[in-house]
Amino acid sequence: MPAQPESQFLIPNPANTRLFLVGMPGAGKSYWGNHLALALNWHFIDLDNYISLQEKASISALFASYGEKGFREREQKYLSEILKVAELPLVIACGGGTPCFFNNMELMKNNGIVVYLDLSIDELLERLNSSTEVRPMLKGRGDIATYITKMLKERKVFYEQAHHILHSQFISITTFEKIIQ
Repeated sequence: MPAQPESQFLIPNPANTRLFLVGMPGAGKSYWGNHLALALNWHFIDLDNYISLQEKASISALFASYGEKGFREREQKYLSEILKVAELPLVIACGGGTPCFFNNMELMKNNGIVVYLDLSIDELLERLNSSTEVRPMLKGRGDIATYITKMLKERKVFYEQAHHILHSQFISITTFEKIIQ
């Protein structure tokens, strides 16, 4: 097992912190975001849920109505809104494509700590295949393994700009606490 690198990014006051979780669909951003927020007594926002509430429509319906371009414009708008209105400290579980469009990654990096949850293709496929959640980017795709592999290759360049990269074997509440400290 490779050693996890020590943190080079220190937060002077964790009470004023935003922690953004990024990664592929099925990486556990919502799961870990919710658990971490509960453990630390922080606020939690799942960006996709926030968008759905604001737009009064599911993510799938938004993709169907506006296409990916229209959805990404709304996603960027609501990410910016959250930065202005949400209480701190805050954990934000981002959609899988959030850091890959507009200036979203730069916006997140300038306003908090960005953590990439890095899972292998096999781990992602196992989670996606056992999930009942409808994921618009995967809907109607024949060979999910090929599609996920291609998607990860395209998105990895954005994900790897995060302040921290957590490989699956290192993801834990304790690891997140060390990053925040």
